[in-house]
Amino acid sequence: MSKAVLRGGIVGCGTVAAISHMPVWRATKDVEIVAACDINESAAAAMARRFNVPRSYQDLSHMLEKENLDFIDICTPPSTHAPLSVRAMEAGWNVLVEKPMALNLSEADEMLAASRKQGVKLCVVHNILFVPAVRAAKSAVAGGAIGDLLAVEIKSLDRRDGALSRRGHWCHTLPMGIFNEYAPHSIYLELAFLGKIHSVKAISRKISEFSWVTADELKVLVEAEKGIGSFTVSCNSHNKSFEIDIFGTRGRLHVDNFTLSMTRRRFRGNRTDELVLDQLYQSGQQLAGAVSSFLMAALGRRWYKVGHQALMQRFVGSIRDNTDPPVPGEDGRETISVLDEIQRQIS
Repeated sequence: MSKAVLRGGIVGCGTVAAISHMPVWRATKDVEIVAACDINESAAAAMARRFNVPRSYQDLSHMLEKENLDFIDICTPPSTHAPLSVRAMEAGWNVLVEKPMALNLSEADEMLAASRKQGVKLCVVHNILFVPAVRAAKSAVAGGAIGDLLAVEIKSLDRRDGALSRRGHWCHTLPMGIFNEYAPHSIYLELAFLGKIHSVKAISRKISEFSWVTADELKVLVEAEKGIGSFTVSCNSHNKSFEIDIFGTRGRLHVDNFTLSMTRRRFRGNRTDELVLDQLYQSGQQLAGAVSSFLMAALGRRWYKVGHQALMQRFVGSIRDNTDPPVPGEDGRETISVLDEIQRQIS
């Protein structure tokens, strides 16, 4: 595609669009968001004013009629992802859609069919894959830095006074409630490191007092091509956290998504001097990570923007160069397949 400036529209003008997507689009060279759409007309108008978007709409059909776009960015609740994406792709627009791409495999397949039929891109926002620390961890694993891969453990913690406590939040209308919002991150990371998932074992429980919540703690064990994985989603913490531990025969990697840092532990041995050397090595990495985190924060590179920025810029590149998007719809479908199985087991 030779167009100097790509024209985009954003659908869904809530928090994610405001803090992650629109700031990235404003900073992306040769991309212009020319239309904002939300069923809440005032939200669309406010987004347009805040980010100097020329036009706002309350209805996607109206936007489809009036605009000539190269892509659409869908930041609405997951229950609307499939119908909005399909309508946009049928109009000939490339689609970037927030995770999870759909509520079930049937919807995901409908989206993939529309993408193939119309010959347009369908890209899913699996943003943590593009955080530099995660990419560094993947490279380290591929390069044999920790020996043969054995297991991946992920812990995702959210504050109890977050979405869980808000009775009217859209996540509580989803098939698995708040887990549909948080579990996809862990699933696509397990897939990225361990390959295709063959079996899933899931348990859940509720410990909060909120009557509108069915469960708020989730533990999942997966058996995959390259090893065993597990992840925990807890919505009862005092602080937010997202950490990944990757274990191999010769060492371990630890990734902290909030500090955007990675540390490596070498398995030198169990003698005292070997353990001390290992602790010193890790301390040095942690100090370097702390300095890096401070500098990134000072430059405005927040943890919730970094992955989005890298992915979205690659999505734009895939349109310009007519290449595969950074997270094709098929990858999003794999995540939905695992979500479906978790839902079946905990329902």
